[in-house]
Amino acid sequence: MTDIKKEIIKIGFGGYVISLFIGTIWGIVNLLSTDYPNLRTLIPSTSHIRFSLNLVFAILVIAKLFSHNYKTLSLAIKILSLSIIIWFITYLILTQALTGILILSLFLIIYIPFLLIQKHKNKISYIVLSLYIIAISLSCFWLAREYKLFFTPNKVYSQPLLTKTPLGNDYHNLKEVKLIENGNYIYLMCNFEELEASWKARTGEEIGENFNILLRYMNSISPYKDAKRFDELTDKDIENIKNGIANKAYTEKFSLRGRLYKMFYQMNSFKETGQIVGSSELQRVELWRNSIEIIKENFLYGVGTGDFEKEFADNLCKSNSQLCNSGYKSHNQYLNIFVTFGLLGFILFLFWIIYPPFKAQLSTNYFYLAFAFIVLISMLTEDTLDNIAGRMFYIFFASVMLFNSRTIKEITSSKV
Repeated sequence: MTDIKKEIIKIGFGGYVISLFIGTIWGIVNLLSTDYPNLRTLIPSTSHIRFSLNLVFAILVIAKLFSHNYKTLSLAIKILSLSIIIWFITYLILTQALTGILILSLFLIIYIPFLLIQKHKNKISYIVLSLYIIAISLSCFWLAREYKLFFTPNKVYSQPLLTKTPLGNDYHNLKEVKLIENGNYIYLMCNFEELEASWKARTGEEIGENFNILLRYMNSISPYKDAKRFDELTDKDIENIKNGIANKAYTEKFSLRGRLYKMFYQMNSFKETGQIVGSSELQRVELWRNSIEIIKENFLYGVGTGDFEKEFADNLCKSNSQLCNSGYKSHNQYLNIFVTFGLLGFILFLFWIIYPPFKAQLSTNYFYLAFAFIVLISMLTEDTLDNIAGRMFYIFFASVMLFNSRTIKEITSSKV
């Protein structure tokens, strides 16, 4: 079988990058033109997670081609390549594409030290290593800082708690409830009656089911939740609360803080109340636990494709899981395969994934390794191959590279 010419693959990849660029423009337009955008549906035609995987793959391929052909590239191509890489990374951050960001970060954390060890020690190597250390240090510092800001109690709690609101009514101080957010305890120094009355007076509506959202939103601004502080809320704050935004940090469009604070709150809520509904991370842990229970009972042959969904749902309800009747699956491709086909099927699945690149002599090729890394890591938290976008991503690029291995190796003569 004759390989596709190198020029055709390059043209095809160029078209792929252009389509991704158009997709990011579409997503950013939807992000900026909507007051309360759903980050999962910025690009309605595809999954936001699968789109982020494509962006990560494009970033890694462009970066490799840029470094490998640096001396022969024109200035315009160099600027264009760097601009696309920066833009795609910016898009991942702006849309809080956590899966894509984590996979890209993990790949670079592993690959950069390996690359520096392989290369001769020179000025550029030391510059890259320095930037690498600085980037990791700044990321760790930022995470530690945000964690501290979220979980460290406000200084007002080191003093005796106030018992009266500015209007002279009693504060509710539910000391047994330790839920904390933005450094403030949600159920300390709050007066429910004042908040309900103030909301109705200002909006003409009963607060109803949105009361907890109001309480949390005010708590994200101040440790005091009473009529006086309610009157300090802007019209935009009221609109945010009506739209279900429970923390002012969630309104920051161009920051990862909102996504991080959601995770922190879910962790704290689970610790204090055992609640997992609303937390995609904690729900995954529960789904993985359910998968392992089914695997124990059907270890060798699995439950089969026909009984998978029923068996999974029944087991969730049998264990009194909060996800009973949710319709969710494992959210882990490896567990999905093991539950469905058992140990024998799982071994065949791993063989199907691992053997082809060795047969095609691509096991040390950067492009295939970058692609395989993205797919294999994504399958830890997603049913990547159980949806059309994930299957197309894997099948298309695996086919192009495996059936054109000689051409792929020619594009860059170096290995990893």
